[in-house]
Amino acid sequence: MLDRAVVNAGPLVALSLLGQLDLLPALFAECWVPQAVFNEVAVAGIGKPGAKSLQGTDWQARVRLSPIPDPLLVMELDAGEAEVISLARQLSPCVAIIDERRGRRIAQHVYGLPVKGTAGILVEAQRRGLISGVRPRLLELRAAGYFIADSVIAAACQAVGE
Repeated sequence: MLDRAVVNAGPLVALSLLGQLDLLPALFAECWVPQAVFNEVAVAGIGKPGAKSLQGTDWQARVRLSPIPDPLLVMELDAGEAEVISLARQLSPCVAIIDERRGRRIAQHVYGLPVKGTAGILVEAQRRGLISGVRPRLLELRAAGYFIADSVIAAACQAVGE
């Protein structure tokens, strides 16, 4: 797995809901949050999951301006996803951490970026011995109202032998 990542709002919120936001810097030597994503989660999302966690100085130091996104990105994705892809391209080789299907597809198929989502982060964390039990965490996210497809849960659990 690459040592550099750019993270979108969804995975930040999901990992915050689990109290596991610290997995990102444990898994990646460099972990960046584009300014638009930070604004979405920590500023506009005050009082919501993830906001308080991102307001800490450690996470604020990870906020980075991204280059102006391609017009395709701006037309097809929200501002956060567009900046994640733009910044990941600038920092290549880099993993784009995105949960939304459309953003993942564009990042992979149009821009050739490696992509992981929250489930993939949990799988990698278990493989490295940072957590035990992917299924309970994914079910906890679902119970908290975070959408995770059955197929994603099944694939993640199969990847770690659960």
